[in-house]
Amino acid sequence: MKQTWLFVISLAGMAVSAAVLILFIPSLFRSGEQGNFWIHGVLACLTVAFAVGVLYWRPSTSRPDGG
Repeated sequence: MKQTWLFVISLAGMAVSAAVLILFIPSLFRSGEQGNFWIHGVLACLTVAFAVGVLYWRPSTSRPDGG
C-alpha cells in the first residue's frame, strides 16, 4: 500500500514539475531578457527524479493467467 502512495505522489510531482518547466521554456528564447538557467535546471532535475520514482515504485501488473 505504501508503494502505491509513493507512486501516486511521484506521478503527480512529475506532472506538476514538467508542466511548470514547459511553461518556463519560452522565457529562454525572449530577446533582451536574461533567463535564470538555475530555475530550468532545478525543474529538469526534479522532473527526472520524480520520473525515476515513478519507474521504481510503479505497481506490479500481475495477470490472472499467470503471464
